[in-house]
Amino acid sequence: MTEIRITVLVEDRSERPGLPAEHGIALLLEVDGEKWLFDTGQSGLVVDNAHKLAIDLGAIKGIILSHGHYDHTGGLKKILQETAEVDIYAHPGIFRERYRLAGNGKTTPIGLPVSRNALEELGGRFNLTTTGREISPGIYLSGEIPRRTSFERGDPFLVIKEKGRYLPDPFIDDLFLMIETDEGLIMINGCCHAGLINSLKHLRSLRPRGEIRAIIGGLHLHSASDQVIRQTIDALHEFSPEAIIAGHCTGERAEAAFSRAFGSLFRKMKTGAVINLP
Repeated sequence: MTEIRITVLVEDRSERPGLPAEHGIALLLEVDGEKWLFDTGQSGLVVDNAHKLAIDLGAIKGIILSHGHYDHTGGLKKILQETAEVDIYAHPGIFRERYRLAGNGKTTPIGLPVSRNALEELGGRFNLTTTGREISPGIYLSGEIPRRTSFERGDPFLVIKEKGRYLPDPFIDDLFLMIETDEGLIMINGCCHAGLINSLKHLRSLRPRGEIRAIIGGLHLHSASDQVIRQTIDALHEFSPEAIIAGHCTGERAEAAFSRAFGSLFRKMKTGAVINLP
């Protein structure tokens, strides 16, 4: 039996006094004794909270980045000051120039806030790939996620800059982590910009069999219409997940709808929570 323990080091909300929250995600994954960090939050809070929980980030085997937004990569600099050399797994698109576009045309940079060179000087060893790969026994990166659904169209206000023009961000770097156990499959998401159902369809293309034990992370439905939320839930029922633990960019409307649809199978993710999956 694979023992999995997930400690939420950074999330938008906190469940523990003295353990602050911020907009972002950082999860410490412990899989049969191996420690991995999935995303890093937007600041050094991930390190501060790890210290408060007596977690040694210097013991992690590697860092996985779900995509190149600041609220998932901003803690890298402070983490590398703790860990020295460490492998960082991601898609090469994480270095794209990214912005949030306001209705008045004003843009705000939201990409990775520290240069690749600076991170490498601190000991970050980037392992970049566009395809799925096993990074440790039973732990897999999804690689690029094909877009198959008609209703998961992304956020039009999240853009990239290419040749002086602002274009809709295709989020080709968006990935999930899959943990394969004898008891089933676990999906870890950062923001799920590719769409939750697109991501699950991709997971099923990688592993046609096996129960889905848990879906964990951000689901990026905070700006979705009620219709898209309903379509997502309707399609999700087909995958029969045993647990859904969501937060960050999921949004309160979507969380309420998931709670109504899935009852006790749905939980909100908060800073300081510990998720055990025996």
